[in-house]
Amino acid sequence: MEKINDDKLIDHLYEKYDIGRLFAVDFKSDLFLVKFEKGEIIQQEGDAVSYLYFMVGGIVKVSIAQENGKSKLICFLNDFEVLGDIELFAESNCVSQLEAIKETYCLALNLNKYRKILLEDDVFNKHMAKVLAKIVLSNNLSTSFNLLYRLENRVATYILLTAKEECFQDNLTSVAELLATSYRHLHRVLSNLCTKKILEKDGRCYKIIDKNRLREMSNESITHF
Repeated sequence: MEKINDDKLIDHLYEKYDIGRLFAVDFKSDLFLVKFEKGEIIQQEGDAVSYLYFMVGGIVKVSIAQENGKSKLICFLNDFEVLGDIELFAESNCVSQLEAIKETYCLALNLNKYRKILLEDDVFNKHMAKVLAKIVLSNNLSTSFNLLYRLENRVATYILLTAKEECFQDNLTSVAELLATSYRHLHRVLSNLCTKKILEKDGRCYKIIDKNRLREMSNESITHF
């Protein structure tokens, strides 16, 4: 995590996302801007949550560990989101792993200092009630997506979100775990996409040859799996 000292940029982001509407208290002077590099863990499952993050740029992958030791992909976040809100209200450690898929920027608020004030802030509480309701709906959509869409569609979505410079080269064993499938099944899907001239295998890299067809296969709502 890198702290960015740029008051003008912080003011711009604060106004752009109208963050002041979330609170009865003015926290503007207490927020600071941080950057997470691609692949950097923002929050680790099981760790104490020290900051409330307001995501203002980038893409974040959310996953959870299962009893068998494997990870399951929950969703991608690629818009303005509040990170650490569930843990704040549940008074728990981090319930999932958050990983930056590309450079991700957040405005951060120290929970160790402002936790009590936030929990007593009626404006913030009302906003969070709407957010938590959205999460329940999102989980339902996620379940429906897994039931209704073939692995090929989910792989297309995953590639579009994670490919760098039109090259997808994530560890396939890890991707298979995240997409709740087997390595062999995932490999067959990727081979099929190559046969269709949508991807092209080049060493460890799967190059995107036909991005339009890949988008057609992808779910319209790219934040849900």
